[in-house]
Order: sequence, then structure tokens, then C-alpha cells
Amino acid sequence: MWKMILYVLGTAGIFYLAVLYRSKGLFVVCGAAVLLPLLFLCLLLYVKRKLKTELIFLSYPIEHTGDYQAGIRVENPTGFWLPRVQAKIEVKNTATGKSKWLKVSGRIPSEDVTELIGTIREPEFGMWQAKCKYIRCFEWTNFWFLPLREKEQKQVMVFPAVYETNIKVGIRTRMFLSDGEQYHPQLSGDDPSETLKLREYQKGDRMNRIHWKLSAKNDNLIVAELGMPMGCNIVIFLDAQLSAMKKEGQRTYWEVIHSITQELLEQECAFYLVWKDRKYGDMLCRKAIRKVEDLLDFWCEISPLNMVKGVDSRAYAEAFLGEMYATRLVLNQELELICNDKLADKIIPGQAKKHLTELELSL
Repeated sequence: MWKMILYVLGTAGIFYLAVLYRSKGLFVVCGAAVLLPLLFLCLLLYVKRKLKTELIFLSYPIEHTGDYQAGIRVENPTGFWLPRVQAKIEVKNTATGKSKWLKVSGRIPSEDVTELIGTIREPEFGMWQAKCKYIRCFEWTNFWFLPLREKEQKQVMVFPAVYETNIKVGIRTRMFLSDGEQYHPQLSGDDPSETLKLREYQKGDRMNRIHWKLSAKNDNLIVAELGMPMGCNIVIFLDAQLSAMKKEGQRTYWEVIHSITQELLEQECAFYLVWKDRKYGDMLCRKAIRKVEDLLDFWCEISPLNMVKGVDSRAYAEAFLGEMYATRLVLNQELELICNDKLADKIIPGQAKKHLTELELSL
């Protein structure tokens, strides 16, 4: 704004001197000072109508800094470059209502696509909404601008960083028989409520597996292979009060959990995440994770700062009577990773990548 004021005052001063000294040269300069911005604004109006913008908000952090990136992507199909485009973006956590602001600006080349990117430091994990407060397109003197509307709002799930880890799910855990609502698409089991497939009788098949009604309609005996329930054979206990931990410790905690859960999903192994929320008292919260969408639902449901300690095998057995599992993983407030009551590793805050890369764990 102060540049515009100086420009107007300067033009007015030149006009005053031109009148005072009756100088044709100063009148020409004054006329150019008035007409040139108008020409540039008309040209800018044409370019602005051709511009296409899109909000950018990345879900994962930059590896070396841990910052998250947000900004706008500007497509300029015209043959005119713009000296500066400036945008102010608000990103808001939908759960807590906390907002962060960032400004981005830069030169926009002709017939090109440019990304104007800023960084957001240490946002809380979960669902965030991004929207543009304003976008300003400056003309070639860099004094005047035209506003550009961007009505798009973008919702993005902000995740912790994911690191490679050497966790392998063994056959004992995979084949552990536990109750579940889903069934294995290929392996047969002993659940009479679900039929995997029908086939002809083979030597060694049990007589109680013969489907007598279908066999009566066919010349051969028909055997029904029963389904095998796909339960969550791994249970991960989130036994920590995150509000009592430092920010670096909190970030490391979720990086470890997110890396482990992503590895289990890649190995197609279903598991439970179990935690305790202070707003529900002593009741345990549990989320079954069988696919990526389930993990998204978990990040939408959980309130990290409401988590409290007290998640153990005894509390789990009381809350979910009769439910069995093959492997129990615990990550406590001291960042100790415990597998079936054995300490697997103690992670140092800020060094999740180093520990997870060196970790070798068979479940």
C-alpha cells in the first residue's frame, strides 16, 4: 500500500512541477506515469482471466526437515510473464480448530506451470482444511495488483513420516485362529457359518463336510469347504499420555506407530490399535485395521492429547472377554517397543528413522 501512495505522490509532484515550470518534458513524464499503469492493468486483466490456480497441501513431511508443504499451483497459458503473484493461505485443524497461516509469492513465467510453496512447522496430525484468504497478481511496475479468487477448499490428512522397518509377520501369527467378521479368500477353515467353495469329494474328506442336498442332485458327492475367519491376530497397545511428553517425543511416537502400521498393511496382516481416551473414563478404545481406509478412520477418530496410560493385556482381557490374539506390541510413554513382554527396542526421541531401520523383529 505504501508503494502505491508514494507512486501517486510522486506523480502528483511531477504534475505540480510541470505546471509550475510549464515544462513539456515533465508533462510527458506525468502522462506516462498515469497511462502506463492503466496499460499494464488492462494487460494484467487479460492474463488474470487465463490463469488457473490450485491449492497444494502435502500429507507427508519433507524428509530432512520434517516440515509440511502448502501453497498454490499457478498455470499461465499466455505469452506474458507476471513479475509477482502473492497468496495468503489458511490451514485449519478440523478437530482442534487451530489455524496456521502462510504467505507465498513468486514470479510466474509465461506458458508454464509454477508452484509457490511455503512450509508449515509441526502441525498436529489429523484432518486439516486449507483455503486461500487472497491471491494477488501484480503488474509489471510491481505497484498495483488485481485480486484473483480461489474458492477451492482442500481437506488433507496430515500423517507422520513413514520409515522402512524390518518387521516380518511369521506363519504362526498369520495362521492363528481368531474370530473375525471377514474370511480368508483362499484358505479353508472350520467355521460352519461360512462356505468358501464347493467341490467334488476327494479321498480323505470328512463325511460331515458333504453337502447332501447338492450331492442328491448330482451324480458325484459334493463337499463344502468351510471358511477360515480372518481376525486381527496382532494387537498394538498405545500405552502413553502424550500430553505429558515433549513435542519431539510425541512426533517420534507417532512416526514409530505409523511406520509399523504401514508395514503390517503392506504384508496384508490385520491388526487392532488399542488406546485409552480420558473422555471415556476407563473404557478402552479399539480400531480394527485391515486396509488403508481403516487407518484413515483411525486418524480421524483419535484425539492424541486425550490419550492416557493404562492400556495393558489385563485391561484388554476385561474389556474384550474371550478374544484371543497371537502377538502383542506395546509402545509406552518412554518410547519402549515391547513385543510379547520382551523389550524389542528403546527409541530415542528424534531418531525414529535410525531405530526403525536397524530394528529386526519377527511377529
